[in-house]
Formats: sequence, structure tokens, C-alpha cells
Amino acid sequence: MSVEELHEERTAGAVLGRAFLEDPVFGWLVQGADRERRLIRAFTAFAGTAVRTPGSRVLVTAERTAAALWLPPGGWRGGLVELLRTAAPLAGALRTGTLRGLRLQAVVERQHLRRPHWYLEALGAVPEARGTGVGRRVVQPVLDACDDAGLPAYLESSNPRNWSFYERLGFVRGEPLPVPAGCPLLVPMTRRPR
Repeated sequence: MSVEELHEERTAGAVLGRAFLEDPVFGWLVQGADRERRLIRAFTAFAGTAVRTPGSRVLVTAERTAAALWLPPGGWRGGLVELLRTAAPLAGALRTGTLRGLRLQAVVERQHLRRPHWYLEALGAVPEARGTGVGRRVVQPVLDACDDAGLPAYLESSNPRNWSFYERLGFVRGEPLPVPAGCPLLVPMTRRPR
């Protein structure tokens, strides 16, 4: 079972869109009968940003059951051009959740780890593959690179069911972020290099 590094966003976006169907924060942001299609659109936009960010890693299992979007040190904050490129697809995906999404993004950016690190922007496994080890397969290559380079890894987790998975990988939970009213819990997690 292998992991592929992709330089196109559609496959990763499709996997992650399905994977985040039950995510608390994305459930708060993206509502309606066509949630899966809209989540795929949102995660395709996120994956597109990762593909265009030099040094990023977009990893997907060969069976298309798990994907991870990793942004390199210094690459977690996109520039104005990238913001403009993704604004329309994200607004189309979030619709009435767009303002909530912008408020949440402002909090995430203010609270983001400042020292150089690899940022796990998104990790997900499709429902039928959860618990089979596919998630670890798409995170381990970058965690190994973090260890080799002496760099931490960082993420925000909105799903308490995933915390023990991340903790087994060496991540430590921080204090919950001061999210906007009504937003589910969002917890930063940092992993020191081993």
C-alpha cells in the first residue's frame, strides 16, 4: 500500500471532502443537503493552494482513501494572489457560512504557531477506511522529515475523536482557540521533533 504525492488538487479535494462530512467545525460552516459536493469544492480549493505553495506536500493513498495537505515552514499563510484565487470557490462552498469562515480564519491566523514548522492543514480518511492506518500513512513521511530537520509539526483539530490519534503520533494539545460564538471547539496541537 503506497502513498502518492500529487501535484493536482482534485483527487485530494474529493478524498478530504468526504472525510470531513462529520467534522464539527465544517458542519458548522457548510450546511445544507449538498454538503458533500460543497465540502469537496472547499477542500479542492485548499488542496490547490497547497499544490501551488513551493515545498508543500499533498499526499494521498494509492487507493484514494486518505489524504493530507502539508504546508512547509513559512508557507502556511498564503499571499494576496492566493487569497483572490480561492475566494470564489470557497464562498461558493461555504455560502451562508462565509462570514463565519472568515471570522474563524482570523482567529486561526492570530493564534497560529510562529516559529518555523510544518503545518498539517488537513488530514482525513473516507468513512469506510477509518481505523485502518491510512491516516498515518499520509502523515508519517512529513513527520519523519520534521524529525530529520529538527522542526515541529502543527495542526488544529476540531474533532475530539481524533485527538488520541494525533497524541499517538506525538502531538500535544494546547488550549482551545477563542473561536467565534457558536463555533465548535478547535484545539491546536504541536509535535516536537524526535
